[in-house]
Amino acid sequence: MTPEDVTQWMRSALPRPDLPVVWLFDVDDTLTDTQSMHHRAAESLESGLAASMGADRASSVSRRFRTVFDELLLVHQQSPVDDERLRSLRELEERVRDAQREISEKWGTTRLFSREILLHLAAEDCGVPLAPDELRQAVDHYWDHMLKHPLVYPDAVRMLRKLESRRAPVYLMTSSDARYRPKADGGFGYDPRASRHDKRRRMVNLREHGIRYAKSFIGDPTDKPSEEFFDLVFSGIAEDLGSPRGEFSVVAVGDSYRSDIQTPLALVEEAVGILCRRKQPAARVESDRALSVGDLDMVTEYLDGTERGHGG
Repeated sequence: MTPEDVTQWMRSALPRPDLPVVWLFDVDDTLTDTQSMHHRAAESLESGLAASMGADRASSVSRRFRTVFDELLLVHQQSPVDDERLRSLRELEERVRDAQREISEKWGTTRLFSREILLHLAAEDCGVPLAPDELRQAVDHYWDHMLKHPLVYPDAVRMLRKLESRRAPVYLMTSSDARYRPKADGGFGYDPRASRHDKRRRMVNLREHGIRYAKSFIGDPTDKPSEEFFDLVFSGIAEDLGSPRGEFSVVAVGDSYRSDIQTPLALVEEAVGILCRRKQPAARVESDRALSVGDLDMVTEYLDGTERGHGG
């Protein structure tokens, strides 16, 4: 698709030009290269882990920690895989669910990317299980690295600058980091307020790296893709704008159709979704209300096109 084709699709998908457009962005792996951030933060654990298990085993645990994350990301992004790989991914997903069964029973949710649980499984797979205090210390170090070394996609910064220049309302919707603290009995505990506080620190820090936004909505304890989470998001936006729901349209942007786009399209009649599939070579229409792109520059070109169309 050309930028002109994208412009035409957007005009067809948002048929109410009289309504203001709110842009709602996922963060991890949409605005930030969270997968690369994870790899770097996981590597930073090796020296600390080596003190208790030796350098070779620490390196193995770090590698497995990176791999477990990458495999679960395939599940999250619904990436196409063969049947054998899919069975392996489902087995891993079930192990993650089993490790947080107590939390799931209490809070009614399961999260794939709790780093405490992923590192616990990685160490277990390498035959060097971590004591609760060792696991807690390692994951605290990991998240400190993630906070201090964000990798923001340059195309995301360019797009948000463009939206800022147009005074378009921008909001973030981001899943919980699932800070499941290890307990002395080998299980895991969850404090939604503490988990949300830790994630908000990361969101606030992004403003120093070109990610400008009005407000962020964080999935603790209610998370994407539930209707409850998005009801809170849209109610919060309506209150922030002073406009009732139904008096603004929404463009939801994310890397997962299931987590970021499907529910907004179901809840908001005047909504469209943009699925950001990094490295996809061209924009592609997924449906009359969903478009996939390889990077956000493709969407910025659409915004440039609308400005030229209005003589701007």
